[in-house]
Amino acid sequence: MTRRPSPEPPAVVPLSTTDPLVRHLADRWGGPAGEHLRAPDSTGRRGSSWWTIPRILMLLTTVAIVLSVLSSQYCRLNGWGGVGVYHYGCYSDVAALWGTRDFAQTPWAPFSEQHHTFEYPALTMVFASLVAAVTHALDTLTGGYWGERTGLLYWDLTFLLAALAWMILVLATMKAARHRPWDAVIVAVSPAIIFGIGINWDIFPAAALALAVLFAQRRRWGLAGVMIGVGVSFKLYPLFMLGALVTLAARHYLRGDTEGTDDDVDLPALGWFTGSMVLTWGVINVPVMLISFESWARFFEFSAERGAGYSSIWHVWMTLGETGPSAETVSLWSFLLFAAACVGVFAVGLSAPVPPRMVQLLLLIVAAFMVFNKVYSPQFMIWLVPLIALAVPRVRDVVIWHAFQVLHFWAIWMHLADIVGDYQPQHSFDPNLYVAAAIGHMAATGYICAIVVRDIYRPEHDVVRATDPRTSLPPEGTGEAGSVPSTNTPPTGTRTADTSSTGTSSAGTGKLRT
Repeated sequence: MTRRPSPEPPAVVPLSTTDPLVRHLADRWGGPAGEHLRAPDSTGRRGSSWWTIPRILMLLTTVAIVLSVLSSQYCRLNGWGGVGVYHYGCYSDVAALWGTRDFAQTPWAPFSEQHHTFEYPALTMVFASLVAAVTHALDTLTGGYWGERTGLLYWDLTFLLAALAWMILVLATMKAARHRPWDAVIVAVSPAIIFGIGINWDIFPAAALALAVLFAQRRRWGLAGVMIGVGVSFKLYPLFMLGALVTLAARHYLRGDTEGTDDDVDLPALGWFTGSMVLTWGVINVPVMLISFESWARFFEFSAERGAGYSSIWHVWMTLGETGPSAETVSLWSFLLFAAACVGVFAVGLSAPVPPRMVQLLLLIVAAFMVFNKVYSPQFMIWLVPLIALAVPRVRDVVIWHAFQVLHFWAIWMHLADIVGDYQPQHSFDPNLYVAAAIGHMAATGYICAIVVRDIYRPEHDVVRATDPRTSLPPEGTGEAGSVPSTNTPPTGTRTADTSSTGTSSAGTGKLRT
């Protein structure tokens, strides 16, 4: 395996010079980047300013964390029982499972066959139990102060660690974005994360996957595999990074045009990645198997046995037709459609005019899994946020996708409130509106995938490539590489600084074709 040193990151690209929507808004509020904007160094520092890009991102993330806590305040004050958790949009599996999975009795309930089964992967079992142990310890140290509110303490401790994972996710995205660190703002202030982080443990595998992407960019394949092993032990979907790497490795040997690119993957690299991933997964999972194989296997059994879940295409089918396929049929077709989508992504990766970026392929695979999966839980939207920030960071498209995700977030809660509540029809949420919102969230994800595929086949439209001076793009309208986008020509519509006295212009670092 040939290890190349990571190149120095190019100059930071201001969003006001590359994103049409941001540029349009900047023309009205403050103006785009001009001659008085000091050029940052590789760490994002501008001159002697204390406000570096990472610190600004951490401030924005902190504000978003506070908003997330406030969005759950009704449940924190009144508990997570009753129909109010749906009306206020603060339902949480974390809080619900405290009682229903016997964490209130013993923190190690997931590992005991005498208690309710805990249908989550091994590392989620360990994590949830460790937080439960800390919860019981704190309650004991305070003389039973928390009493019946230990569920609140458990949720608060879990959320505190989730907030830390959110910050790690933002910083990893910032580093992986290279010359576009401001794209991490998408992750820092994402409404999908604000509303979804307190529901379940999905932020932790998202952070692990983002770190794996970063390590892969830096060609630290062993560390990338370790992070995927950690992520898969939380949730299954980080495993799909292996599919993206296999596609790039196949292209390396079949077309031979990936060598020297950031996304070049050969067999030794793939072997290091896979080996470290399997080893890490084993280190985490084997001890759990030895403690209680039945408890460890429950996640896989539950995933195989469950039928159509809320907000999936299968549940929409059942809602519209009043009857639907059996659980076995749903499992079969869900697998076949996802497998077909993976074959399609593999074909796209091989047939693209230039090697696609790994994160583009990863987004397509994860999105296909979400759309064809047997269930779509509201917090699943967290999975795509960092991938969108790295693969297709157009503010307009990000806003469109988030709008449909938030619409579905409230629609599913109102639909569940209608099911469990006792209301007159005129006071209930129309099931047709819920179905429309479920279709909308899938259509929005499909829209993002269509944009990514367009960028892969017409790389001059890829804003990440177009603003990276290291990237060689094919001339527009051709399929041949060799044209490097100008790093001095500002995008159309950008105001440039007056160069008559200074002889320089700082309006843009790249050309954006739209």
